[in-house]
Amino acid sequence: MLRLRALFFSFFVVAITSCTTVDRGTTSVAIQQASVIREDIGQQVARHLTARYADVRTNCGTDSQPAFLCSGVTIRGTSSNPSYHVWNNSPASIAKGGVSFSYLRADSTYSRLAYGYTNGFIFNAYFYADNQLHPEVLCFFPIDAGTANRPNKGCGAYPGFAGSGPCHLEGVATAAQFWTHYNAHASSRHSYQCGFDVTDGRNALAGPAFAAGLGAMHLMGVESFNEQNEFIIAAWVDGLGKTLPLEAFFYLSGTNGLADAQRNQRDLKATDGRLIPIISVRLSRTTTDPATFSYLPADQTELMPPPT
Repeated sequence: MLRLRALFFSFFVVAITSCTTVDRGTTSVAIQQASVIREDIGQQVARHLTARYADVRTNCGTDSQPAFLCSGVTIRGTSSNPSYHVWNNSPASIAKGGVSFSYLRADSTYSRLAYGYTNGFIFNAYFYADNQLHPEVLCFFPIDAGTANRPNKGCGAYPGFAGSGPCHLEGVATAAQFWTHYNAHASSRHSYQCGFDVTDGRNALAGPAFAAGLGAMHLMGVESFNEQNEFIIAAWVDGLGKTLPLEAFFYLSGTNGLADAQRNQRDLKATDGRLIPIISVRLSRTTTDPATFSYLPADQTELMPPPT
């Protein structure tokens, strides 16, 4: 019996030694693999959101690949309306033809969501959603632009406000030019603002246009921090819960949004057999305070599986 124990101990020591010396000078492969095995999909999503939030790159490799394709957090606040699935288009989005999101990143922070929403969903960055639908990203406004009243799926000129069409058609291509244009109107500046066209068809102009929009937020300072930006994505066909790039449902930390997020999580699982995590989001409290993304197992309506 003692000999068997000795043999087992020798084998255990050899196994541990072989695992921990796979890659000298770097984190061992074995430790990395063990970390991946212990991580569930909720922990992975929170980690990815945190990393993308901190990634303030100008583009995703070339000017024709705007930064939103690989960095930042594309987030949509939603109301609690049991009459339709929250990931489908709202009646307002159907009427407009575009869906309003906001874009959140370390260099584009804000302290609130549209209409004071406390929950909603997050789209994965398209570079990491290869096998999912990519609804077309249309335009970006550095601050809420009242897009329900704008034509062209929310990206056109605000009726009655000359100069509020797509920025490049108004001679606006940089953050500084936007700031000048924005400040040319003492009142109703949100309605007078132009929107940056970031559609795929603009090719090498799309990346700089989006970067200019983020730069304009910085020039706005506290005004931008106190009100979210507006990021318009083309409305998609309803009933696509299985293929939309849904990364997580979320609620704002410290609010009563968790119950709605849990209802949405259950609804997606019951409707499309798909389980995505609920993430607790804490928006920035000051212009220097980062937003955070937390995964809490107690928030989930069922156990999260490991990543696929």
